[in-house]
Amino acid sequence: MKKHILLFFLLAFSHLSFSQHNCYWVFFTDKNGSAFDPYAYFDAKAIARYTQCGASLYDISNYPVNETYSNAVADLAAEVVGTSRWLNAVGIMASDEAASRIMTLPFVDRVEEIAHAPMTLASATVDAPQKALLVSDSVIHEQLKRFGGNFFIEKGIDGKGLRIAVFDGGFPKVDTHPAFRHLRDGKQILATYNFPKKCENVYGWDSHGTMVLSCIAGVMDGTKIGLATGAEFLLARTEIDPEPFKEEIWWAQGVEWADKNGADIINSSLGYGKDRYYTRNMDGTSYVAKAANMAVEKGILVCNAAGNEGNDNHWRTIITPSDAENVLCVGGIEASLESYRHIDFSSYGPTVDKRRKPNVCAYGYAQVASLSGGFTNAYGTSFASPLTAGFCACAWQTRRDLTALEMKDEIEKSGDLYPYFDYAFGYGVPQAAYFTNDIEKALPSFEIHEDNADIHIKVLDTTGPVFVNIEDNDGILIGYYQFVHPDGKERTISLSKTQLGNGHKINVSHNSYFKSYPIENQNDAISTPTVNHPLAISVQNGTFPKIKREGLQSSMTLSYSFNAPDSTWNRYSPSAFYNMRWMWGKTYKIGAGIGFGYHKRQSTRVLTGQNDHISMQSFVLRGEVFQRVVNRMWGVNWDLGAYGDFNYTRRIVHRYDEVSTMQNDLPHDKRIETIYRKCKHINRFEYGLITRFSYTIKSQLNIGVVVGYRLSKVITGEDPLIGNPDHNPSPWHFGFEIEL
Repeated sequence: MKKHILLFFLLAFSHLSFSQHNCYWVFFTDKNGSAFDPYAYFDAKAIARYTQCGASLYDISNYPVNETYSNAVADLAAEVVGTSRWLNAVGIMASDEAASRIMTLPFVDRVEEIAHAPMTLASATVDAPQKALLVSDSVIHEQLKRFGGNFFIEKGIDGKGLRIAVFDGGFPKVDTHPAFRHLRDGKQILATYNFPKKCENVYGWDSHGTMVLSCIAGVMDGTKIGLATGAEFLLARTEIDPEPFKEEIWWAQGVEWADKNGADIINSSLGYGKDRYYTRNMDGTSYVAKAANMAVEKGILVCNAAGNEGNDNHWRTIITPSDAENVLCVGGIEASLESYRHIDFSSYGPTVDKRRKPNVCAYGYAQVASLSGGFTNAYGTSFASPLTAGFCACAWQTRRDLTALEMKDEIEKSGDLYPYFDYAFGYGVPQAAYFTNDIEKALPSFEIHEDNADIHIKVLDTTGPVFVNIEDNDGILIGYYQFVHPDGKERTISLSKTQLGNGHKINVSHNSYFKSYPIENQNDAISTPTVNHPLAISVQNGTFPKIKREGLQSSMTLSYSFNAPDSTWNRYSPSAFYNMRWMWGKTYKIGAGIGFGYHKRQSTRVLTGQNDHISMQSFVLRGEVFQRVVNRMWGVNWDLGAYGDFNYTRRIVHRYDEVSTMQNDLPHDKRIETIYRKCKHINRFEYGLITRFSYTIKSQLNIGVVVGYRLSKVITGEDPLIGNPDHNPSPWHFGFEIEL
């Protein structure tokens, strides 16, 4: 009976979990009846931007959503998260049943849970090679010297006249930190808005935004750590931790808010990837990607971090909205003025539909403002993006006649690898010299020739790395490599034609000199290059695998079983398990796992005037199937499943010549013998139900509690030492779990 009650309770709880509210976009059929006056709605700077880029102030996307429509949806939804003019939609939290009812409203075009949309395609351009002149140092940090930021400083270029919107999780201490004193003194923070709280206060919550802003415009003891110290700012809180689906609604609202308030540039050190999407969704068609593309069409340059999934072999692409065609996607490199290496966590391109991303790169390890009032170092493409956004403000200050899309192209052309491109570095690190007319033509630094078997790249200048990529007939990279060699030694890179797969041409870049070379006698039988060369230090395949599962996760469980106080078994029985689990799905997951474990049970029996201490030690192979429901708002996971154990159990009997209730009461010399008995009455196979509740601390790091109920018996028959099979250890066990 107890088993049936437990099963009923768990199934009922499972049913409740499926009635949770999900996050939806509700799209309307029209904007009939909506009135709009752009001159009353937009900031004067926004109107000037629209005029300059040729966008229409009266475009239907700028008209408000029909209020009658949104009110009718609000009556059926559990919560209205926000409204998007550009998408003509309202974001809501609602049950599946409510979403179905909303879908029947005559003015509703469609209802979509926040997910992916159909595929789009795009292309890239190239231009002549270029090289920056040397320039003297100035009072700037190395992270800005990597851009050649001295050229901007010496000419008084600091982003003045540009307005930058920053989206993040909060900006604590920005209103007091010395790194931003010049912004406060100059009244350069023009507007703020907190979308989760629906208020203007953003000076709290996650310090990530404070660090990001310092990479755009921070000053540390007189040294610039961001280039755009003269720009104006709009600060928007669009993120909370842990991340719920609502954030994508807030992000879309934030773009419209930035547009309304006259932003020229948006920095978004955010993104949505493997925690809620599949790689197949990273094709530029998420709704945040659509909003980002629209922002660029309306004259706003959007800089977005590429993501930090570079060392995850299950996610070989970037995150959205960096996958949007018009977005300037920024990857990360190691912080060094001498070497040029991809930083391991920075996400690789391309997009899933093979468009070229990232566009450029910058330091992924940066000096940032800290909440202590001082400064610290931080890792992430979160900081490569704002360093680049500050650069863009200065670059655009030199060419204010350009549109946002034209400026994006110019930023790519200023990259120190351009026109070379690969999926780790993009077009390289943007260079200020390109915008200050301090460029000189790059001199030839290598020669390419071939024989019947090999293509040879003879390097004439032995400084710096050599970058090589391999393109197929469609212009898609199927391999890319970086070669280094000690200075002062001749180096020739020889590539066997049989290694180059079905490549159409190779592109080579060294010290800003670039050259393309066609590949003759293609080997169509090999599609993926297999270059193996002693000078290669970085090899990344330009393709990425299909995701067949959501990921392999491991966990460690430490638990105890409880017995009744009057039981002949010890009240506490310890267990330890190490599990490997495979999980499919995002919010609702199906999983299976296998694990190895150990548990111990003890009992005391008195037979023929003697005291037997019986210990059962089991080495367990465990199989498990389960379902997981994820509540991303609170970062809580709930599992329900079944397990089966195959046990190898040994029974150890310590017999004493006196009766004692506790083994430790008697010295070892009172022990008569230790007997290892066969376990013919002990079950080799156990099974039961298991549930766990866990909290996500960071990415895949979960901590929680696990509760299990054994449906099978441990003792299956009468045993002279253990006794009646009905006298089994408690079926309950519980413990703590760490999941990685």
